[in-house]
Amino acid sequence: MWFLFNSNSTPSSGEPLIFRNYVNWGLVKWKLDDWSNLLKNEELVFRCGKKAFTQEPQWERATRIKKTTFKEFISFTESDNNSWMYFDYKYLKDWFKNTKELKKEVNWSLFGFPELSSEDSTIWIGSAGAHTPCHIDTYGCNIVVQIHGRKQWILFPPDENLKPTRIPYEESSIYSKLNFFSPMITDFDGVGNCRRVVLEPGDALFVPHKWWHYVENLDTAISINVWLPLPEDHEERFREALVQFFITQVTQNLDLETKKAILNPNSDQEIGDVTLDASLDIVNKCKDILTRTSIQKRPIFDENKCLPFVEKIPVLSPQEFANFLQDQKSRFRETESEAEKRNFGGITNLIEAFSHPDTISLVAKKFLESSRL
Repeated sequence: MWFLFNSNSTPSSGEPLIFRNYVNWGLVKWKLDDWSNLLKNEELVFRCGKKAFTQEPQWERATRIKKTTFKEFISFTESDNNSWMYFDYKYLKDWFKNTKELKKEVNWSLFGFPELSSEDSTIWIGSAGAHTPCHIDTYGCNIVVQIHGRKQWILFPPDENLKPTRIPYEESSIYSKLNFFSPMITDFDGVGNCRRVVLEPGDALFVPHKWWHYVENLDTAISINVWLPLPEDHEERFREALVQFFITQVTQNLDLETKKAILNPNSDQEIGDVTLDASLDIVNKCKDILTRTSIQKRPIFDENKCLPFVEKIPVLSPQEFANFLQDQKSRFRETESEAEKRNFGGITNLIEAFSHPDTISLVAKKFLESSRL
């Protein structure tokens, strides 16, 4: 049987692919009661947001943290229609340590990666409305398996202008300023090339390198994914090191409130503890690795070799995309509040300009050229 991937190569498709009803893990058949019985009283850490209109995306800093059991989480999903909860981006190697029956089910052999297991995988558990703001992952590519419930994915190619921003900053994530959860329709003028797909239990999705994606649970949903490294990651880590160097120096002397607005919570410690010398050392190490490594081009994917259950995701027509935005917008009553908008004067504009992907690409090029002299 021919696979899209194998352990001796990297994924070669330049487009997202959906594998319909492909994954036969036992987990796919589990009910929510099975998860409750398995996880028992283990305390999980959820982010909590609101099912309401906000002018900006609901950044992680704007959500609150709630520690609760899986059973209590399910009770929440049945009683609270105004909020959402998300146990997101949690590595299985760090959680559920006493649940061998869960971890043994996670096997990526179906995609040609028998060497990958639960130790390499992350889990996402959330209620309806739980979502991740639109962003790009700068490292690797992604395979996602839907375990329970339905999850909506909105995808755009890397060159689509979705107003990239490094605020809030975290390593390897470039966010979009556009709010897909409660959109202002006029903000999306000129945006196109959208793909939309809803994953159901047993489905899998391949997300290519640096594709924009917005992800939202349509029901209480569980998914598991794995990131696959790519040769391009050496170049991306060098660029990320340059961004981190700049962000580290800019935020050194800022007041705590402004610093928190600029950094994602998971970056607080890593940025706050990095000295100038340490930050520069990271840049030079990433540069040295890049210059010593030859980056080979990936082969172009031959769609004629696709197995019957593999589909490319069609591009939405302008009217279909407009309908999607209108459906998202009509769920909530628009408010006049400006309270959640970030406004820290010229510092944010400066960061936006210096950390923009186009700027960093130019800096990386010039720095490499000067290093060869």
